[in-house]
Amino acid sequence: MPSPANSRKPVAPARGQVRPAQPRYAWLRERLQKDIASGKYPVGSLLPPEKQLAETYGVSRHTVREATRKLADSGQISPQPGRGTVVCSASEPRPYVAGLGTARDLVAYTSATRLEVLGSRDLVADAELAGALGCEEGAHWLEVQAFRHALQGGPPISFTRVYLRPEFSDIVMRLRGRHMSIYSMLEQHHGQTIDAVRQQIEAALMPAAAARLLGVAARSPALHMRRAYLDATGRVLAVSDNLYAAERFRLETYWSGQDDRPGPPSNGGRGQ
Repeated sequence: MPSPANSRKPVAPARGQVRPAQPRYAWLRERLQKDIASGKYPVGSLLPPEKQLAETYGVSRHTVREATRKLADSGQISPQPGRGTVVCSASEPRPYVAGLGTARDLVAYTSATRLEVLGSRDLVADAELAGALGCEEGAHWLEVQAFRHALQGGPPISFTRVYLRPEFSDIVMRLRGRHMSIYSMLEQHHGQTIDAVRQQIEAALMPAAAARLLGVAARSPALHMRRAYLDATGRVLAVSDNLYAAERFRLETYWSGQDDRPGPPSNGGRGQ
């Protein structure tokens, strides 16, 4: 006698559809991409509800959730609480590729992206934040929450927190449209010479709050990149803390075979 699990009938594909030998969610993701590209689900429209998609494509609701999660992670669709899932792009956006091998590359990269400010607040660095920023405990900061966008458009590639010393707080008002980089603003508007940039990169899981803002799954793969801008005395002037959605960003680094000069000494794992 067959077990209850084996007696369940598999969900049949919709009429005219032949499912290839690949995971169901992968097949459905490709099918939805084709239907979005064909105009069946136009850009700006709402994707049908989960139950309706399951019936249309002959799959389970779990399969629909996995397929649409992948589409949301890449930025092609965006779940919006209280409204539904919006179709954002007719084709899957390609990940933004940043080539960061030198300080010049960093300036070029920050100039090729822009920040969309979501809000800001004043705060005082406790021991944990001071360690993360590499600053003195008790220091005053303006924390700016923002999306980072590629200039060519598309969904936000990261959720970013920018930390500014109070004397540089006017920079927030300049973060509009196609603005110059914070690096350049510190130098040109405040006469600060950036003597060094300290950067930390690590794999991470996207926190729930940032995931909700970016429209990706909570605890999905992310790249955490933190950059601190220092003057000649080693004082941290500003910090950019970025959480990049994995499918929207790729980091590339290139070294010449002749460039084997030693880098700066390690900071011993402290803070940065």
